[in-house]
Amino acid sequence: MNNYYDKIAHLYDATRPLPQSVSEQIADCILELVKATPETKFLEPGIGTGRTGYSIIQRGYSYTGIDVSKEMMDELRHKFSKMPENLTLLQGDASTLPFEDNLFDVVITAHILHCLQDPFAGLNEIRRVLKPNGVYLSCENLISSYQKTFEDILRGILGQYQPESSQNCPSAMQTKPNLFGEGMKQLLSDLGATVETLTAARWQQSHTVAELFDIYQSRALGVCWTVPDELFYKAMEEFKECLKQYYESFEVVLYDEVTFELTVARNFSKPLTSVMVNA
Repeated sequence: MNNYYDKIAHLYDATRPLPQSVSEQIADCILELVKATPETKFLEPGIGTGRTGYSIIQRGYSYTGIDVSKEMMDELRHKFSKMPENLTLLQGDASTLPFEDNLFDVVITAHILHCLQDPFAGLNEIRRVLKPNGVYLSCENLISSYQKTFEDILRGILGQYQPESSQNCPSAMQTKPNLFGEGMKQLLSDLGATVETLTAARWQQSHTVAELFDIYQSRALGVCWTVPDELFYKAMEEFKECLKQYYESFEVVLYDEVTFELTVARNFSKPLTSVMVNA
């Protein structure tokens, strides 16, 4: 997985646009939600390019990030003229966090647990390093309706190019629990946490068909990672022809409102093992 992120680090932010004003709005929401003080300590496993935490870091809060991809974190480093004293970056696996117990006030994740070979191990580590009265925030930037249409078409095509072995055997991804939306909310509730969900920000997003096609052709998005290189570009030619039939022109502009959602968990009361047995 880190190899994919190494390859796309330079494309990551451009293919997942988050306007600065929206980033500030998300930071405002998080800081108010956790009642942040100058002593509040944040941790983000899977920090990547700092897409979620950048505006919090800019405001001077203690922020620690860990990621398997040095290249992704280098993109974050390049956003500052010099490294902020309040930011600590470590290369490592979110499944085995190199921190003592009960260290952080807030743990933030964004689209990371499903990438782990064992997402329960990652969640167990989050609970271990989180203070008893701490807050866990699972962030989800929902894709637009027009991007979902793109992905539905593309998944149908890519499925024809999957290696036969992966079609006959369930993948690790297929056997993992639902770690998004209602699935994450239910999992955290099963752990005895007090859970709430809210929308931290909403904004208008647009692409031309050509722009969005180029994003998928760059292989910057996870849906494109399951097909071997030698077959991927054949699949993309077929995808391009399907889009030509679906849309009037590659210059058609697609609009939609997108949202940044938070699932907020506090006061875990059950051991993770009890949920793992039932999963």
